[in-house]
Amino acid sequence: MLLPQLLVSAVESAGDAVAVVEGSRSLSYRELDAVSSRWARWLIGRGVGPGDAVVVAVPRSLESVVVLWAVAKSGATFVPVDPGYPAERVQFMVADSGAVLALTVASVAQVVAGSAGSVPVVVVDEVSVAAQVRGLSSRPVSYADRVRSLEPSDAAWMIYTSGSTGRPKGVVVSHAGVGGVIAAEREHFGVDGSSRVLHVCSPSFDVSLLELGVGFSAGATVVVAPAGVGGGPDLADVIASQSVSHVFMTPGALGSMDPAGLDALRVVVVAGESFTPDLVRRWSVPGRRRFFNAYGPTETTILATSSAELVPDAPVVIGSAIAGVGAFVLDERLRPVPEGVVGELYVAGAQVARGYHGRFGLTAARFVADPFTPGGRMYRTGDLVRRGGDGVFEYVGRSDFQVKIRGFRIELGEIDAVLSSVPGVGFAVTVGAALASGESALVSYVVPEAGAVLDPAQVRASVGEVLPGYMVPSSVTVLDEVPLTPVGKVDRAALPAPVFEVAEYRAPRTPVEIAVAEEVAQVLGVERVGLDDSFVDLGGNSLAATRLVARLSARLGYRVAVPVVFETSSVQELAARVDIDTAGAGAGAGTVVLAVRERPERVPLSLAQQRMWFLNR
Repeated sequence: MLLPQLLVSAVESAGDAVAVVEGSRSLSYRELDAVSSRWARWLIGRGVGPGDAVVVAVPRSLESVVVLWAVAKSGATFVPVDPGYPAERVQFMVADSGAVLALTVASVAQVVAGSAGSVPVVVVDEVSVAAQVRGLSSRPVSYADRVRSLEPSDAAWMIYTSGSTGRPKGVVVSHAGVGGVIAAEREHFGVDGSSRVLHVCSPSFDVSLLELGVGFSAGATVVVAPAGVGGGPDLADVIASQSVSHVFMTPGALGSMDPAGLDALRVVVVAGESFTPDLVRRWSVPGRRRFFNAYGPTETTILATSSAELVPDAPVVIGSAIAGVGAFVLDERLRPVPEGVVGELYVAGAQVARGYHGRFGLTAARFVADPFTPGGRMYRTGDLVRRGGDGVFEYVGRSDFQVKIRGFRIELGEIDAVLSSVPGVGFAVTVGAALASGESALVSYVVPEAGAVLDPAQVRASVGEVLPGYMVPSSVTVLDEVPLTPVGKVDRAALPAPVFEVAEYRAPRTPVEIAVAEEVAQVLGVERVGLDDSFVDLGGNSLAATRLVARLSARLGYRVAVPVVFETSSVQELAARVDIDTAGAGAGAGTVVLAVRERPERVPLSLAQQRMWFLNR
């Protein structure tokens, strides 16, 4: 089913039902169909049709819904651009998309006009433009009305995602896979004519199209959250006051709210990021509120897998492949791995996107030939999963997003899971941070549950009771709320700089204590180190420990073992251990101290030179 057919499928059966509501404003299905048809005819009159890209930079609102319907009916490619993005990013997206037209509203027109360059910009709420549209026919747009025929292979939308090089990439999604995913998820999540579906995701996050698709195709009411609301108490107020029954959002946005009082909420679907079982415990109410996990890169038309209902204290899985989707767990040579073995997830089927707009090399690298279907294509997700015997996938992590601490590769989600189980912790996220020394350390950020007070030291101690020392975060920072990106994911770049615990300063006294303290400070890039400070708590890792023992060995004249650094909890303990080892081995044992000496008349041969002489003789 083509996107315009999907959007209007409920007009005949539910014409008088409320289709969309924003605050005190609303439109019935028949009204929404009529006004969007006028706008579609206005676009068609300007020569816009299948194969053309139209930028839509309209904040989430009743108007943004109307414009989406209009662009879809014209057959053009919908290119959502969040006007709240930095001007440079907006400028790049508008120019890179090759759009023939940009639609916006007066409140953000200046931002868009300044970025559009040669692309014509139309302000949809301008009086003269609105007057032109009102004079057009409101009858349904037919195939004959469009400037060109619309085919399943044509692009339905182009959504820009972050690129690893810092340059956004436009994912081109065709109409071919849209109908299948919407139909499958509408049934799976129980959306019907009585449902009230929240529309809160940013237009730059493709789950926003799932919100609209499942809602409109079922004849449900789509409740539009105000443009400035993306989480927290304000969003909870919208859900409560509008009796929302279904929400689709990221774990970060969901974790920013308190579920108390949201009695009408029947279904919660989380997508976009991994999360911990604690979120299920807080939001799932068996028999009254169902909780699902959905997974799918933008490159696979919104979703590729979805879970059965998740219940408290059960493992969090991303579910099985939805109807029409092929999902394979493969090794680096595209060979299937056995059940229970971790491999990379590949997605195949009609839902696989056409590729990245204008990025042919990147498209060839990520969209590869399907070895199981002649002529087919697969998308390489970069996500590591393991498949159970029931075909359910468990998300393990990213193949390109791991942190290496003390030589160990660590999946940050495992630490988040333990943090979230600590009493009083409502949400947790862990990242790898670069220290002044150039080394990496684990730093965590936690948001307390309502009414809870968290002590970072106690949180770290609780984690240390479950995880090995190298997985215990060096810093825990308590936040009032988690910073989110415009699409509702955790904004790691906006997290505050970590504060590492430093004990009350006690100056070193003995020569060994002074040497240890000075060398720890030098290696870790810390201004000063006292007797009670810990090498690990200050961000030390295995590489830094190697540098430390090398410097101590050179300075003190005897070899210091690396394990000693991690077996001691403070500079004072480390210095005491070094003193004990020295007493047992004798000063200068095991190490030749480098010093300035007089050059002898005959310089001794090195071992390699001696070998060469011996072989020659």
